[in-house]
Amino acid sequence: MLSTTLLLLVAALNLVPGVVALRPKRTVALYGIAIDGPALALAMRHRAVLLTLVGVLLGVAAFDESWLRPALLVAFVSKGAFLTLFAITGHHGAPMRRVAIADVAALAVLALVVALRMR
Repeated sequence: MLSTTLLLLVAALNLVPGVVALRPKRTVALYGIAIDGPALALAMRHRAVLLTLVGVLLGVAAFDESWLRPALLVAFVSKGAFLTLFAITGHHGAPMRRVAIADVAALAVLALVVALRMR
């Protein structure tokens, strides 16, 4: 089913930053951010865990319809919150713009999933 594939695609997108939970120095490649202290490392690792959880929820929802609404809600809030903060703050480098573009694309895919599941 197309919506299952689309959910798994967005799930995978959310799992990618999970590597930062185990390897915080990957923030440079993913976000263009060098971790310069333990507080920032903690915050970025926590963010990685939360994004991984969103990915896991979407992955479960791809195969279990009862998880779809909560997974979509969490994903829309997560992506929407980042995009809102991105829009109201300035001075973004190319890596953060790539994250924002990926989140816009993910939101479009999730909206398509909603439309497909409502038919």
